[in-house]
Amino acid sequence: MLWVWAILLLSLSSVAAAAGNWVQAPPLPALTKPNDLAVFALQNTSKHRTRTAYLTFGTVFAPNALRKPMDVTARLGTGVVPVQIDPKTHYPDGSIRFSVVTVQAAPLAPQAIKTLELIRKPASPVREASAVSVGPVLRNYDPRVVLTFYSVNGKKLASPKRMRIDLLSLYQHARAKADDWRRGPLATEIRLQHHVLSSLRLVADVTAYANGALSADIQFCNDIAMSPKGGTLVYSARLLVNGKTVYDSGRVTQYQYQTWHSVWHSAGWPPINVVHDVPRLAALEAIPNYQTLYGLPAEGLRGELKSLRGKGWGKPLANNGVTQYMPMTGGRPDIGPVTGGNAIWLITQNPVAAAFALGQADAAGAVPWHFYLPSKGHYLTTLDYPDMWADPRGGPYSYTTGLTQPYRYSDGWHPGKAHMPSLAYIPYLLTGRRYYLDQLNAEALYAILGQWPSPRQNGKGILVGTGAQVRGAAWSLREVAYAAWANPADSYFGRYFRKILLNNVHYMEQRIPEWTRAEGEAYGYVPGTYGHSGAMAPWQQDFFATTMATIARLGIPGAKRVLQWQTHFLAGSLQPQKGWNPRDGIAYNLFVYNPKTKQQYKTWAKIRKVTEAMGQANGNGWKHSRGYYGMVRLAALASIYNVDGSREALSAYQWLAKSGAPFISKTSRAGTPQYWIVPMGE
Repeated sequence: MLWVWAILLLSLSSVAAAAGNWVQAPPLPALTKPNDLAVFALQNTSKHRTRTAYLTFGTVFAPNALRKPMDVTARLGTGVVPVQIDPKTHYPDGSIRFSVVTVQAAPLAPQAIKTLELIRKPASPVREASAVSVGPVLRNYDPRVVLTFYSVNGKKLASPKRMRIDLLSLYQHARAKADDWRRGPLATEIRLQHHVLSSLRLVADVTAYANGALSADIQFCNDIAMSPKGGTLVYSARLLVNGKTVYDSGRVTQYQYQTWHSVWHSAGWPPINVVHDVPRLAALEAIPNYQTLYGLPAEGLRGELKSLRGKGWGKPLANNGVTQYMPMTGGRPDIGPVTGGNAIWLITQNPVAAAFALGQADAAGAVPWHFYLPSKGHYLTTLDYPDMWADPRGGPYSYTTGLTQPYRYSDGWHPGKAHMPSLAYIPYLLTGRRYYLDQLNAEALYAILGQWPSPRQNGKGILVGTGAQVRGAAWSLREVAYAAWANPADSYFGRYFRKILLNNVHYMEQRIPEWTRAEGEAYGYVPGTYGHSGAMAPWQQDFFATTMATIARLGIPGAKRVLQWQTHFLAGSLQPQKGWNPRDGIAYNLFVYNPKTKQQYKTWAKIRKVTEAMGQANGNGWKHSRGYYGMVRLAALASIYNVDGSREALSAYQWLAKSGAPFISKTSRAGTPQYWIVPMGE
């Protein structure tokens, strides 16, 4: 796995720099020519010359830049290297948006960094090389998975039960309807599946390479739902290649609705870090526009390296630093538009950061939010069960449909929609690995299914409104938006997630007139439940704005209108208003309604007066903004500006950035990098 070589090799990297140093991403040349498609750097992190290696990663192309996968040439340094493009999503005009890229990288000198360019060049009329055939390569390695069960569905077996699964046999049975992920002259990747027993599936993403090498991503998915059988399993798993054990999990206790995986490569994983053009990903609206000019303090990467070396990291079902009790409040590093770990990876492009972020994406498998329907061949959605409630309370006593095997908070995990970390989107975007798309889809579906069916209007999937916390709606819709971006528009999940977004945006559009009348002068804050009677949390509105910006970047009709409506409050609360103090725009609480009559205060002056009476106003200082409240407002305003060019949002951003509010300095924002979103051009 990636973190293995990162731990062993990166004592050589900038992570070992003296305290106080900042780590920046390696520089990349600009794309200046009409046929330039994308640019990367390949970084040899070892002291040794690498072998010729196949590397796979994800990338985003500009609209109308590439239509035919074969019309691409790759140049590594000054030499041309073979490349394979496997498109996954397209723009409305039919051009390729997101693709998995495979290159055959020439050897790199020790610690060398070389630029890799993808260039549009019409394919030669010479007949294209045929795709790699999986069967002969599988036959050469004869991979088999051996499972030894000690307990099934919570019941200890009288004696261990052993099962052997032959991947070649699975391939031979599935060959006629092979589920391809990549297919071409460099590599062919297919998915094999097998129901093992009870609620356990084995999924193998097997890749055969042109040089005869083989890799396998073996997934153990105890996720079958709505079946008569299911429960906790205790077992061990071994991978045998030509009769020799190459991986042994040891004894694993796996609760229902959890998954885990192990990745093996016959040639070993090359110690090469792929450096991405992050500003370009932001310009192409795949990610928020993170500040990348300065890098980040090395201290954060040293902390990640310490975690990677820690006991238990990377073991099956390990939490890998992800907060298991997700209802836990506070400025956690795993909550935001992306996680702190993913933000560090994006900003520094450092291999330690990559290893840490991928480890946390693996931990997404351990969260018990995977509900697979074998009869449909996909994770459960509200199209299958409109009133499904994936919650321990789901079932007839709540007048909902619950899971056949009741949902339990297992193995220390307690998912929560109001504090969901986005674990898998950035890893999928940068690696193109199918397992991470599965994790993204599973989490996005839980964001819907974990909501009580009545306020979500059953199958409509309404996640915003008076029955939901604003922060919960923000992070739930964030995952749905990422899943809508990542899945092909014409696929089952692509259509489903886009429809959920359309439903939510339409719901908000319909209520904007009503909300505006109720809120009066200070209109623009989304209603929702909150623990302080009479109050509203401005920082939760900031969370929601960053998500609405993501939805707007997807081109969902009406999303910009909702964002513009929010701008009136988010920007206006930092500007002079009659009877208003702009410092209160980022107060922890604003009191916006009478808790007895439920009537909202309709003027800025009244909101200020009541907030002062409740002892929550800032006055001439920042007493009630001593947290990340300034930086999350900056993130929200920058996100708004980057979507629709709002001058009001930019003006408010500039005022706040110079205001002296707490925790908005460069050092403070670098310490919470998931919110270090800046206006384009800054």
